[in-house]
Amino acid sequence: MVSFKEMKKHSFSIFPVIALFLCIHFIYPGHYPLEFNGKMRLNQPALSLGDSSEIRIKVKDLSRKFLSFYDAASAGNLSENARWLLWKRSYNFAAVPPTAQGDSMARKLLDNAWSRYPAIVAELKKGDLLGKPEPAGVLQSVTGLLKPGKPMDVTILSYIGGFEDNAFTNVTNEGIIVAIPRESPTPTRELLMTHEFTHAVQISMGCLSGGYIRSVGAIVVSEGLACRVTQSLHPNLGDGSFIEITPGWLQKCRDRQSEILKDVKTHLKSSDPNDIMKYTMGKSDLGIDREAYYAGWVVVQHWRAKGLTFAQIARIPEKDMPAKAEQAIDELLASGK
Repeated sequence: MVSFKEMKKHSFSIFPVIALFLCIHFIYPGHYPLEFNGKMRLNQPALSLGDSSEIRIKVKDLSRKFLSFYDAASAGNLSENARWLLWKRSYNFAAVPPTAQGDSMARKLLDNAWSRYPAIVAELKKGDLLGKPEPAGVLQSVTGLLKPGKPMDVTILSYIGGFEDNAFTNVTNEGIIVAIPRESPTPTRELLMTHEFTHAVQISMGCLSGGYIRSVGAIVVSEGLACRVTQSLHPNLGDGSFIEITPGWLQKCRDRQSEILKDVKTHLKSSDPNDIMKYTMGKSDLGIDREAYYAGWVVVQHWRAKGLTFAQIARIPEKDMPAKAEQAIDELLASGK
């Protein structure tokens, strides 16, 4: 899962929260602040869930760090290149993969978002650093479905991104970190939180490592679960809201489902960074992007149709995810669905 930098825009009625989904979460070695800059803004009291679970939430934010960068860049009337260098020195946080493409992606996000920052800067300077919704209620809804049955500590990291509505979850020496972009509208943030808290609960149960390097099969299962949990908790939204970035992507995948499943199946055991990129943020040999997300979307629904609960799916150990996903894909292909 990430550090340093990752990835719609929409009005809530239509909007395909690209969230995170997309992209999952990655940590860029050397860029993710292990000691977060930004003052801790909130300590939530522990929540008792009635099943021996207890949730403790900390919230930290990078807004002051971002404001310092923004004010300096604005006052200096800097060129785009000088602004980028200042960003790297004084903020250096974006949700992108820990790969060679990371810097160029972060630079593009900054350049594209620059003209849109005044509105969010105005909100931050009024003191609204964290925005809505409150994370405690969202996390409680997720744990109600996944039933972790054990105490859980999570830190919410509120950061300013590039209006790409991307969030991520990872593990550092401070524990489980869920990073949520502050500039996203409240409805989007709620979907992002729901998706990412699903990953966080799996990590807290010891069923998911929370690292960027994991198998394609682990991505299929964990992302499929997070998308379907989010859908279950927001049943009035269209399917695209939980997985789609580009309008029409979901239908395109449905039209080519067998091809996608066969393609993903051959790479389920791979943890090669190139395959991780290809099946999450890039395009496969079929020319379709984010195939692992679609495969997870149908695999988890297949399990649900067979009677598995979200709590049962969440307990599949990461090491077993490639084999479980392969079995489900074989069943889907054999059924002709």
